[in-house]
Amino acid sequence: MPDQPTSLPLQTKVSLTLLVLIGLFIAASYVILGLVIAPAFDDLEMSAARSDLKRGEMALQTDLDNLEALTADWAPWDDIYSYVLGASPGFERSNLARVTLENLSLDLLVIFGNSDRLMWGQVLIDGKERNLNELGILSPDNPAGSLLTSHRSADNPTAGIIATNLGPMLISSRPILKTDNSGPVAGALIMGQFLNDARLARLRERTEVDLFWSFGATDDSLPLAAGDIEFSTRESLISGQMWLEDIHGAPYLLLQSSTPRSISSLGNHTVDVALLFLGIAGLIVTGIVWIMLRMTILKPIDRLGKHMRNVRQSGDLSQRMDKLSYDEIGRLARQFDDLTGAVHEARQALLDQSFKAGKADTAAEVLHNIRNAMTPMINGLERLRRAFKVTESLRVEDATSQLADPECPPDRKDKLLEYINASFKHVARVGDDATEDLKIATSQARQIEGILTDQEKFANVAPVSEILKVEEVLGEAVHVIPKEAQPEIGLKIPGDLSAMTVKAHRIGLLQVLGNLILNAYESIQRCKGAEGRIHFEAELEMLADEPMVRLTVRDNGSGFNESTSKMIFQRGFTSKTKGESTGLGLHWCANAIAGMGGRIRAESPGLGQGAEFHVLLPAAQGG
Repeated sequence: MPDQPTSLPLQTKVSLTLLVLIGLFIAASYVILGLVIAPAFDDLEMSAARSDLKRGEMALQTDLDNLEALTADWAPWDDIYSYVLGASPGFERSNLARVTLENLSLDLLVIFGNSDRLMWGQVLIDGKERNLNELGILSPDNPAGSLLTSHRSADNPTAGIIATNLGPMLISSRPILKTDNSGPVAGALIMGQFLNDARLARLRERTEVDLFWSFGATDDSLPLAAGDIEFSTRESLISGQMWLEDIHGAPYLLLQSSTPRSISSLGNHTVDVALLFLGIAGLIVTGIVWIMLRMTILKPIDRLGKHMRNVRQSGDLSQRMDKLSYDEIGRLARQFDDLTGAVHEARQALLDQSFKAGKADTAAEVLHNIRNAMTPMINGLERLRRAFKVTESLRVEDATSQLADPECPPDRKDKLLEYINASFKHVARVGDDATEDLKIATSQARQIEGILTDQEKFANVAPVSEILKVEEVLGEAVHVIPKEAQPEIGLKIPGDLSAMTVKAHRIGLLQVLGNLILNAYESIQRCKGAEGRIHFEAELEMLADEPMVRLTVRDNGSGFNESTSKMIFQRGFTSKTKGESTGLGLHWCANAIAGMGGRIRAESPGLGQGAEFHVLLPAAQGG
């Protein structure tokens, strides 16, 4: 099945194509931003949550490292070594006091000698001293006791998180040695810091992370191994958690962080803004592209299409487009104008050689037309003959001979010069009139030549119509009135005729109008002493829904009665004196106008009251 042509205009196709493209562009942008950009923000946010939890772990580890460093600074010390061995009783009074714990930010300080012998110890909770036994971790039967109080060698410290009866604690224990780290081991030094709300607040302040912790674990609360991290995501927060081991290697402290989802929120906002920007940018680009396409392609093509339609509807191949661009469409329009121009010239050449053939009495009608055309030509030639004799009455040669005489008086010379100048001016005026008469004679001769040529070559061919301006045809047809009679005949051609155009055969219409004008002139001459007036009118008229132009030739000549009006277009009828006319003129005019698709009719109020001839012709576009 052959493809059916689409009925959508080009502008609609371009608009739909651009809309589909911008839709695909926005959809592709949405997919890319949703599948690539947005997940990248989520990954970044998850990394930030992991980093927050790690910062909490590292801050807690830093506190433990500081505690270990403090223990490592005190344990290998000669003074405390001597004190544990009982050789420095003043050490306790100068160094072991409550203020020492406060200065060192310690909650626990305990010194053991060998054989788990308690030498000194103090524990503080919220600034209040508590009994060491309340901790429950220093007794020999507690698993942590041996780790904290008994060190077999110098490189056997203990540090980490421990659960006590008074609360979880960071604890560090080292063997007591001499300052040079030589032994033997004299005992154990234990330092500790409670993991309470105040320490948690300091951790939050240092890490700028919303940290939480809980202590102790059951089988149900251990989905992860110690050190593993787990995250749970809610609409506005990412919660992370990890277990930290105590000094026994068991999971004990559950460290938790809460990270606001500001990055993903920012990412979503960024994606939304990007989509909005891409959408607006896409629409702007699409609009600019559409405007450019419309201005550079669609609108010129539309203008070219309208121009072609006007040429087709009007039949006027001489129309040209103006303000053409120099792109491909402009070149196409120029080629079309060149084509129509060539066709117009070819048609004009054909029309110039065409002529309407008559029917049975074509030859007689043509001779009648030739006689009408020859009348002003003969008159003009007669005037030329008289003009050429003007020099016979001039005595220029005699005047020049007298001027050449040296004895000619000065005043006589002046008069002779005036006479010679006046003679030449008279000759110039006569020459101008002769030139005008020659132009009229030439025009009428060419008209006769066209009549004969058309009759000879196209006797049986229908006339070819062309678009004619009424004003131009009338301006040429009025030459049938003799020049010397024109000052006596008032010709009135209204200015609005310039807007009237008709479809007709040019030579045929010239002959018809020439016949009507000549008849009007002769009708005026037959009215003795009448002041001649010939008026022309043209107006649009609808005939059977077809636009027509009605041309009216009105005179104030002899007119005719009702009986004459019924026979005026019949072959052989004439109201002129016998011998003046064959009665073929108006009959031929009626046939010629009918052949052009028009009509002709005549009206008169009566004898001596003038007449009107109405010629209806098809109107051209804008006619």
